[in-house]
Amino acid sequence: MKKICIILSLTIGLLLGGCTSNVEPLLKGSYQSNIEGIGYVILMTFQPDDNSFVEYIDNREVDSGTYQKAENNVYKIKSDTQNFEITLSAEDSFEIIIDKMNNGEPIKLYKVDDTPIYFPTNFNDVDKYKEFIK
Repeated sequence: MKKICIILSLTIGLLLGGCTSNVEPLLKGSYQSNIEGIGYVILMTFQPDDNSFVEYIDNREVDSGTYQKAENNVYKIKSDTQNFEITLSAEDSFEIIIDKMNNGEPIKLYKVDDTPIYFPTNFNDVDKYKEFIK
């Protein structure tokens, strides 16, 4: 009987310990903002194979570059246009600040897919959107 209680206790302990483990989210796939409040949709795509990213505003590519993990859930984003850091939350979301949008207030991007989403850049007004990040 004592052996059964010990085995049962160990099994329950392992099950509970496994269910509460803190798995750190990885920055990969596509993250998107809500349109409410800012009037635009921000999408960032992260490709872990080559640590590259692409940033879109209303499906217009406005920036691209690389990223690298700095510490814990902090990532450094680098491009020819801008350098900044993001902190990936446990809910797999992060905030960015685009000074010329949303009065400089943080814009939250939520994970929408593990697969990076890319858009063709067949728009005549891309320069208008690139002005937001310059």
